[in-house]
Amino acid sequence: MSEILKLQPAEAYEKLSEGAVFIDIIDEEGFSVVAYDGVESTQVTLLQLLEKLQWMEKGPFYITGGFDEATGFKAANLLHHQGFENVGYIAGGVQAWFQDGYPVKYNVNGGCGTGDCSSGSCGTGFDEEDGTGGCGGCSCGH
Repeated sequence: MSEILKLQPAEAYEKLSEGAVFIDIIDEEGFSVVAYDGVESTQVTLLQLLEKLQWMEKGPFYITGGFDEATGFKAANLLHHQGFENVGYIAGGVQAWFQDGYPVKYNVNGGCGTGDCSSGSCGTGFDEEDGTGGCGGCSCGH
């Protein structure tokens, strides 16, 4: 039986360019403040991944990633123990992906609603000064 590969972001990006399938694991509420960008991916919770296993082909190389390394590893481990032999996860999660210069997107499936902080305002309709404004997850700090 093969082993689960711990992939640095550059290694993962190369494998994705070669046709690997990327699974982005989000939290159980279906929310992600920041997610991988620049690659085709499927966003699911760990529970949703478990439910989809029976319909997934076992042949492709699967790469899992999450907010942190542990989340990606959990998903890769789940796949591996269900008989998927070509599995890896992104070391360091989305944080390492971003630090290595790969694109990310903000406020996926929730948050501010605009996902664009370039205006300096998250568009939530609240002022920063009143303590209720923003989503707290934007790159602009709102």
